[in-house]
Amino acid sequence: MTEKYLPIIVAGIVAYLAPIYTSLLFVGSLVMFDWITGMIKGSKQGKFNSRSMIKKFYTGSAYLVALMMVRACEVYFASEANIPLVKPLVAIIALSELQSMRENIEAITGTDILKGVFNFLQRKSDENN
Repeated sequence: MTEKYLPIIVAGIVAYLAPIYTSLLFVGSLVMFDWITGMIKGSKQGKFNSRSMIKKFYTGSAYLVALMMVRACEVYFASEANIPLVKPLVAIIALSELQSMRENIEAITGTDILKGVFNFLQRKSDENN
């Protein structure tokens, strides 16, 4: 009986998540890159442990589950008003993960990768005032 309905269930889940497929991949990629840079940072600082790796796995899984739940809210509650809910959540998650990667890369290399960008923006701001 399960064999009969399994393809239908899988097809339904795939069809339901298809609109946020790229968001799921994007967030998953950010989490994986942050996880890898965190492992490199931990081994460089001598603070590498499995507990932090498992914690990051749970965090990444929670992000993906949250995206699926927000997708459900978007479909059932905000579909008539065309209120996007998934994209703002992806933006919040992306900012969090990018900041974490920035900290990891700074700890690994000793340089802030966004320092040049901030200096450029500061110069432009000073020129306009």
